[in-house]
Amino acid sequence: MTLEEFVNKKQPTWSELEALLERVRGARRNKLSPPQLDRLGYLYRRVTSDLAVARRDFPQTPYVPYLNQLASRAHSGIYQTAPFKRGTLGQFFRSGFPSLFRENVSFIGAAFLLFALGFAASYWLAVANPGFAEDIVPPRLLDHLRKTDKTTWNNTSAEARNLLSSFVITNNIRVAFLAFAAGIVFMLGSVYVLAFNGVFIGAIAGLSHVHGLSLALWSFVSPHGYIELTAIFIAGGAGLKMGYALIAPGLLTRKRALTEAAKTAVHLLGGCIALFLIAGVIEGFISPSGLPPSVKIGFGAITGILLFGYLFRTDAEQIP
Repeated sequence: MTLEEFVNKKQPTWSELEALLERVRGARRNKLSPPQLDRLGYLYRRVTSDLAVARRDFPQTPYVPYLNQLASRAHSGIYQTAPFKRGTLGQFFRSGFPSLFRENVSFIGAAFLLFALGFAASYWLAVANPGFAEDIVPPRLLDHLRKTDKTTWNNTSAEARNLLSSFVITNNIRVAFLAFAAGIVFMLGSVYVLAFNGVFIGAIAGLSHVHGLSLALWSFVSPHGYIELTAIFIAGGAGLKMGYALIAPGLLTRKRALTEAAKTAVHLLGGCIALFLIAGVIEGFISPSGLPPSVKIGFGAITGILLFGYLFRTDAEQIP
């Protein structure tokens, strides 16, 4: 079967499903009539079958993302209860969020690469030419690096840790929202935020190496860093997803493509906030503690293993 024959044969089913989804948009599942639900379920099964054929026989055509979005909308119409309603929040974090992470891992991976490239370039330049990093790092932090030695890096008073934890949570959520929201400018905003943060953190890491504070820095970062940075990459990936929907909407209008991408992106951002809360508590109380560096680095490694074990769960169900 050629692509033209496939489309001509299947288009009536797709159009009918589109029309039905438009009629029931905004309606609660329990307000749909039994015939509507039956028909919606039938059309959903037809479209998922068509999607499988398109992925196999016509993988490089715009019909694959179109059918994937159409099937997701139909799935939502049949099964969805909003992930943040009372009674479903636990289900979202237990299964929906890991599934969304895996489905969008290409965008999240792109966010990681943008950050990593900025970090690597800035770190190398800072080690080779500390003056470069000194122009980037804020004066207050630069002064702290110059005056600090290996024994005083983690001397944060117990009284200050509550404030530090609160600051960390607020700051990281702000960065995540910037990386997320800026993606709507055709991905450019998210690219800038992610690359800039990579450059900034790379400059700090490079200067720490120059001043002999690498072990102190990484033992401080390790306990919370796996969770914190992963959450930022997820938020940045969500922003990239929205921007990409405007660049390559496929067979949908840009407005519709953005709307569908934003539904997934907002759910990803919601999961990030929970991760930031955990990272903020760790950064406020464990990271600056007097525990030996080996213990804190080991603790961080464990959080990374647990986090990625959770995100790559194979039994997590899909929440469109």
